[in-house]
Amino acid sequence: MQTVPRIEPLTPAAHERRAFFSYLGPMAGDAPVLPAPRPGLLALEGGIVQHGTLRGADVVAEGDLIFTTAATGWGEVLTDPSYAGQIVVLTHPMAGNYRIDADELESSKVHARALVVSRLVTPPAGRGWSLEELLVAGGIPVITGMDTRALTLELRRGAARRCVIRGAEVPVATAIDEAASSPTWESVDHVAAVATTEATFVRATNRRRGTAVLVDFGVKRSLLRAIAARGFEIVVLPPDASPAEIAAEEPDLVVLSPGPGDPARMELQIALVRALAAEAIAGGPPILGICLGHQLLALAADSPTRRLAVGHHGGNHAVMELATGRVDIGAHNHEVAVLDHPALAAADYRVSHRDLNDGTVEGLAHASGRIASVQFHPEGAPGPIDAARIFDLATSAALDGARSTHLARA
Repeated sequence: MQTVPRIEPLTPAAHERRAFFSYLGPMAGDAPVLPAPRPGLLALEGGIVQHGTLRGADVVAEGDLIFTTAATGWGEVLTDPSYAGQIVVLTHPMAGNYRIDADELESSKVHARALVVSRLVTPPAGRGWSLEELLVAGGIPVITGMDTRALTLELRRGAARRCVIRGAEVPVATAIDEAASSPTWESVDHVAAVATTEATFVRATNRRRGTAVLVDFGVKRSLLRAIAARGFEIVVLPPDASPAEIAAEEPDLVVLSPGPGDPARMELQIALVRALAAEAIAGGPPILGICLGHQLLALAADSPTRRLAVGHHGGNHAVMELATGRVDIGAHNHEVAVLDHPALAAADYRVSHRDLNDGTVEGLAHASGRIASVQFHPEGAPGPIDAARIFDLATSAALDGARSTHLARA
C-alpha cells in the first residue's frame, strides 16, 4: 500500500489552498451518469480525419495530438499536469478493463483535453470508477473505434498536430478549419494553468531528515510522495517564486518540478533557475531538476532546447547512465529536449544520461557536484521505477555537505 503524503497549507488562514492537493479531484462524490454514445470525428489541421464513436463528456475538444505507449495507468495519464493542452492517443489496443482508484490520480483534476482509443471496454463492478466515468467527471470526451496505429504512424511521419474532436454533425471541412484555427501548443502558458498559486507544505512520511523546496511547474503527487518518503518535508512554491522566497525556507535541497509547455517562453523561470544555479555552485542548496526543471537548467546555462517531432510519452523508454553503463527503463512525458550544445560544457555541465532510442540528452550533471537533472520521471506513475534511486542520490547528497559528488552521478 502506497503512503499518501499529508499536504496542507503553510498557514491556517490559507486552508483553501488544500484544494490544489485534493487528489480525489473529479472522483469526489458519486460516479456520474454516462451520456449515450454518439457519432464523432477526429480532424487534424492538415486534413487527416477519422470517424468513430464519442463517449465521455459531451463537449468539443481542441488540443495537440500526441500518443503514449503506456499500456495502463489511465488515471495517472489523465491527471498528469504535463498533458495539459494535449489530446492523448493510446497505442495499446484496449483501454478501460480495470477500475481506477482515487489514489492513482496525480493531481486534483483531469488535464488532458481528450482521449483517443481503439477499443474502450467497461470493467466489472467493484471499487473505484471506470475510465469513462473519470472522463465524464473530468469534462473531456473519448473517441473510440479509431485506427490508433494509423494515427501514430501519421504523427511519426510529421503530420501537423493541432486537432479537434467533436460530433459528426458538422461538415468535415469545418472540423479541419476548427483544428487549424485552434491555439498552438507553444503559444499557451500551460504552467500558469496547472501550477499552485500559493505556498503549500508536505509532511515527511518517514523520520524527518531535511527540508526540500519544490518549485512547482506542474508537479505530480507521486513525485511529492517519493521525496516525502525519504524523510524530507517539502515546501511547494509557485512558479513565480523568487530566490529570496526560496532561501527564506532554508532548504537542504531545491527541486525543479516537471510541467507542461514550452520552457523557452518561461523567461521569469529561466532567470530564477540561473540565480539558483549560481547559488548552488557557490555552496548553496543543491538542485535536482526533473523534466521541465531539467530543460530550464539547460536554458539558464544558455543551452537551447527544441521541440521533438512526436515527443516522448510512455513507460518503456530505455535510458543509459553514461558513467556506469546502467540502463533503466523509465517513464517519459515530454515534448521538448535539451540540445547537446557547447554552452553546456562552457557552463561546466556534462551529459549524464542519454535516450537509447534517439540519443537525446536525458540528464545533466554539474562539475561542482551540486546540480543534477533528468529528463525522465524517476517516480514512474505510470511506468517502471527503475530510476527511483535518483531521489536517494539527490536527498543523500543534500545532507552530505557542500562538496558531495553523489548528486553529480545522479
